Amino acid sequence: MSEDKKEKKKSFMDVYREVNEKERAEELKRESELAAAAAERERKAKAAYAEKLRQEKLELLKLKQGVISEADIRREEKAEKHYTIWEKIGNFFYHNKIMIILGTMFAALAVFLVYDLVTTVRPDVAVMVIAEDYWFDYIMEDMEQVLERYCEDYNGDGKVFVRVTYLPVKVTNSALHESDRVKLIAEFQGEDSIVVIADRESCELFGIEEGVLADLSKIYPGDENADALGYMLSGTSFAEDIGFEELSDDLFIGFREPKSGAGLNEEKFSRNFNNAVEMWTNYLNGNEINPSETDE
Repeated sequence: MSEDKKEKKKSFMDVYREVNEKERAEELKRESELAAAAAERERKAKAAYAEKLRQEKLELLKLKQGVISEADIRREEKAEKHYTIWEKIGNFFYHNKIMIILGTMFAALAVFLVYDLVTTVRPDVAVMVIAEDYWFDYIMEDMEQVLERYCEDYNGDGKVFVRVTYLPVKVTNSALHESDRVKLIAEFQGEDSIVVIADRESCELFGIEEGVLADLSKIYPGDENADALGYMLSGTSFAEDIGFEELSDDLFIGFREPKSGAGLNEEKFSRNFNNAVEMWTNYLNGNEINPSETDE
């Protein structure tokens, strides 16, 4: 091996695992700090209560011994102060400014989330294309339209939407653009993007291997196009359907195996996985759920 050979870069799956481990460590640290703070508050409260009891016991003892009288331990009543309306308003804001600021922030956040929920179209199935061919930039919409014909309205929003995201990889220099690399890691940290269209070289490059993707030979037993990593697109009419017959023969479609992990909703992950597999099964069987106008 050449001495000047550069150390192999971490795959994005290695980075993904490190991010998950770091998030888990930070979560445990926060929980430990919160527990320590709660214990400290409880200790101070107990100490204050014990001191109060001690003072009351001492005053009672002095009272019994005649050292002090009942009048001596009676607390002086403070004269009631009358505030103007503006003083009351100012006093209220002064003593509650933190809650007011937090309330305003939460209200603004709630308005934003409601607006985002109402206006954003949520994908029923999300697809990641990890390949070197930049022609995918021009056919993403065609891919979406083809797959939507075989997709149900899984999220129940009244619309069928398959989202295709292209993450260009340059295999020759083993790199993604940094923004695409961050996006790829983010997609693998969520439960939405289940479908992966890639080739073996790209998968090996980024650590996407068996165990990350489901073994399709078990889902489609006896199908020669299905193996442990994915389903070969060359064995389908997919290239013709999307209008890109120069599609590489090495490309396959795979499905992320549902996993549990920091921040992952395993139930949602499994549901999205089943929906994605059902959509692809509909495609293989020619079971159009939403026929195109030309077909009709």
